[in-house]
Amino acid sequence: MNRLLIDTDPGEDDALAIMMAAAHPHTKIEAIIVAAGNVGLHHTTNNAAVILDRLGLDIPIYAGCKNALVQNTQDASHAHGLDGLGNTGYRSERTIESAHGSAEIVRRVNAEPGELTLVTLGPLSNIAVALHLDPDLPFKIKRTVAMAGAVTGHGNTNVCTEFNVFADPEAAHFVFEAWGAAGKMIEVADWELATRHGFTKQDRAGWVALDTPLSDFFAAISAHSNRFIEEFRGRTVNFFADPVAMAVALEPEIIKRRAQHHLGIELNGGLSRGQTIVDWLDASGRQANADIIQEIDHERLLELALMAQR
Repeated sequence: MNRLLIDTDPGEDDALAIMMAAAHPHTKIEAIIVAAGNVGLHHTTNNAAVILDRLGLDIPIYAGCKNALVQNTQDASHAHGLDGLGNTGYRSERTIESAHGSAEIVRRVNAEPGELTLVTLGPLSNIAVALHLDPDLPFKIKRTVAMAGAVTGHGNTNVCTEFNVFADPEAAHFVFEAWGAAGKMIEVADWELATRHGFTKQDRAGWVALDTPLSDFFAAISAHSNRFIEEFRGRTVNFFADPVAMAVALEPEIIKRRAQHHLGIELNGGLSRGQTIVDWLDASGRQANADIIQEIDHERLLELALMAQR
């Protein structure tokens, strides 16, 4: 059984990723840990609860960091809607656990070392704080899969940066450096991977045609982002990055091509703050800390996304 801790900032693409994990026969979601990111923490926490309500799952939700470690940036409400779920206004009355999300990550990982896979779908703020609480955290996690970065500088935020890293570069720096120091690697499903595995208008029409409660829910919360990409990005293919990362977490065999190198985070550049810098030639001699996923089985990704909405 694949047992997941999901750290997330929902986001309709986070919603689809969580739905994929919930539908997968060999996966159990142990807890949802929430950070600010796509929108503020009060929205992302509510959105996690809304998603679990729709799935009918009794999974604990823990709120984590409401700010970046050092310098806050703008959210992504322009793409996801002011509430993060496409301005649908969904609300949940579900109770949120009292423990801080970072502390809960530490508690659960220490209770069962080597048993839990960590999947990060948002800024890495919660993981960085957890590392400060327990610097040995990387040794105790079975796998770490992160939707993070733009490994050759083709970003979606500040020209060369990807949103999750740009939103909290210091947190990303702490996390990648800690995993490298431990001799561990983070499986990186970056923005550029997502652009190679986009979901077409035809794919999305197939989801709508399912006409199930879950497909109707996802159609409602993703309508805003679909309009956004057409009107402001000039394309009809939607790059739902978080489901791509989740597919990697759910089925490692989906990976068709990968490369292992050191990945660093630019913290100071005026034009490049938050850029992920990969030592593609291994020229620095630094320990590889990133297992960069470069291609996955696209047809299987589509099957997983469809299965999530049945």
